[in-house]
Amino acid sequence: MAKWYESLVRYGQTNLTEIDPIDCDIEFWKDFWKRTSTQAIIVNASGIVAYYPSRFPLQYRAAKLGSKDFFGEFVKAGRESGLAILARMDINRASRQFYDSIPEWFAVKKDGSPYEAQGRYQSCLNSGYYKDYIPEVLKEIIELYHPDGFTDNSWTGIARDSICYCESCGKSFFEHSGLALPEACDYNDPAYRHWISWSYKCRTDNWDLFNRITREFGGEDCLWLGMVNANFVSSHASFCDLRKIAKRSKIFMVDHQGRDGNGYEQNSLNGVLLHQLIGWDKIIPESMSGYVRGLNTFRRAANPQLELWLWMLSGFAGGISPWWHIVGGLQEDRRVFANIEPMMQWHRDHEEYLFNRTPISDIGVLWSQANVEFYGGLNSKDRLELSWRGINMALTRAGLPFVPINCGDAYEQASGKKLLILPELAVIDEALLEFLEQFVESGGSLLVIGAAGILDADGNPYEKSCLERLLGAAPKNPHAAEGGCADGNWENPSHHSYIRIEGAGRQILKGFESTDIIGAGGEYSEIVLGEAEVLATYIPPFPIYPPEFAWTDTKRTHMPVIMRNRPFESGGAVIYAAFDLDAVYGKNALPDHGGLIADMVEFLLDGHCSVKAESEFYIDFKIYRQQDRIIIHLINSKHTGFDHGYAEKNIPAGRVSVHFKGLGFTPKTAFATEDGICAKLDISEGGFSVCVEKICIHQLIVIESITHGLISQG
Repeated sequence: MAKWYESLVRYGQTNLTEIDPIDCDIEFWKDFWKRTSTQAIIVNASGIVAYYPSRFPLQYRAAKLGSKDFFGEFVKAGRESGLAILARMDINRASRQFYDSIPEWFAVKKDGSPYEAQGRYQSCLNSGYYKDYIPEVLKEIIELYHPDGFTDNSWTGIARDSICYCESCGKSFFEHSGLALPEACDYNDPAYRHWISWSYKCRTDNWDLFNRITREFGGEDCLWLGMVNANFVSSHASFCDLRKIAKRSKIFMVDHQGRDGNGYEQNSLNGVLLHQLIGWDKIIPESMSGYVRGLNTFRRAANPQLELWLWMLSGFAGGISPWWHIVGGLQEDRRVFANIEPMMQWHRDHEEYLFNRTPISDIGVLWSQANVEFYGGLNSKDRLELSWRGINMALTRAGLPFVPINCGDAYEQASGKKLLILPELAVIDEALLEFLEQFVESGGSLLVIGAAGILDADGNPYEKSCLERLLGAAPKNPHAAEGGCADGNWENPSHHSYIRIEGAGRQILKGFESTDIIGAGGEYSEIVLGEAEVLATYIPPFPIYPPEFAWTDTKRTHMPVIMRNRPFESGGAVIYAAFDLDAVYGKNALPDHGGLIADMVEFLLDGHCSVKAESEFYIDFKIYRQQDRIIIHLINSKHTGFDHGYAEKNIPAGRVSVHFKGLGFTPKTAFATEDGICAKLDISEGGFSVCVEKICIHQLIVIESITHGLISQG
């Protein structure tokens, strides 16, 4: 019999507030669970606010709880509805009364004063609060209510920019490193580098501790699950190593409720990235915001319907399960219910096609937590988050599917790929270097952008890039550049740079026949050229303003910026772009930069592309093999793209074609669920294409190789 975490795929959360014990109508929620086919609920139990009469006197209770057991009432209602119950915790802060009673359990600054946030005192994850008190609270909840598991969205404690100097941390850190705690967040301080590795270890140790407690007292399937954020760059801010957590988890509970200033394709990428870590047979529920999120958040107002739908559908495309999230037991903005219900019904009706599948892709994009730490550091957003946004958008725009691959899994997951992309992959250890050399020697190709193998596994600089043999070039300065994208200041032309396409580049950069130069921007890494062939040279910055000064007599330099190399006689090719092209595109979305990336990728694939999507519109897509089926998700993502704001009016997109070859798959039927019609199939020798004329919001196309009968439109 399947465990709850192996079979339940639709989750919901009424995030309780302190007034809900007197305002909330549980019967309403029972009906909503039924209407939305919800199978498991996340219910506030304890932590910052307790919703049951705990035996622990210092545990702060909801202001309107009185003598009620409100958590117990929700658990009873959920069980009556046949639902699994996850108890929600939030353990990173407590009341003034708690702090005054046991101050040694709380995080302190170097001067001994406590860390505070919104009138609460932040607990220390190495103190008795985490090690002794919270385990006892978990035991109490298990004894009284027998939940199926626990979640906690703040289990990682204080953020990375805050060093705790309490006695517990000082002792633990000395045992780990033999050093005193660092004075400040300074990557040049060896103690700080040790503090980083220790900080990750502290979080995974607590993860293991809490799971030992819940399984010992609640049974083997009573899991403590924390929560994770799917953005691996953001996870670095809380010292959450996604790969290590994935190895410990049977299910990922994801707190990533809406766009982070990206397009909707961010959420389909979230799903693929997390599945690549935890496995495609695992379930990944993601908390999806029913309320307004963005530059201004409104917790009690309904998210615009189309904004929510596109985020949810993009998540479904990436293999994410829905977890609706509503704040407050009584809703005055009742639009939230009409927004959520259709998506939950859609997921229920199409569940057959959303699981037990694996992505089809020739391209892998490498990433690692060490690269975020030691190259991204305190500037990770500009260095790496923008880089990933740029790669995601460039490949999506070009219709080329890819999977993100953690460097630690490269040997298993990248071996069958035709192309690997290394976006700002400054940190490369010996094992990965050996794999990359084998990959290229056996016929695979690499696209390397920006920082390239300049740091070892501990973040120490190599004398020259460890990728020199593969690149046919080496940076003159192996240290990480400061990085950064243009800020739009016309009086500061430091990013007003260009690249000049040279003769050899014409056969590769095919989208630029009518120009000799392309805007560059970003940070150029000056290099020493070895065996590589120069495709483009660098034109250094010159004035932007006034326009009369916008000229340079340095029209051609001998500074290579894009190069091609073939390090092994019978192996694959390597293209190296020696500036942060990916991050510049991620920030500015200039089509030329997306076109540069796409042209280099297409050249390196050399016509050996198993699948490609084509459209005049910006379409997010994910493509899977599911036994005798191919599953295609097409999401109309052109509503906002990189713009701020919200999707409001649906603007249909036109014709989309997806081309396949070399899969050993013979299609029989193709059904487009949004239209409820058969999509057009065109079968040719060695491949086939499927075409739809229009996408309103989301087309799910199911291609059968064996006729299974009609597919319900849903």
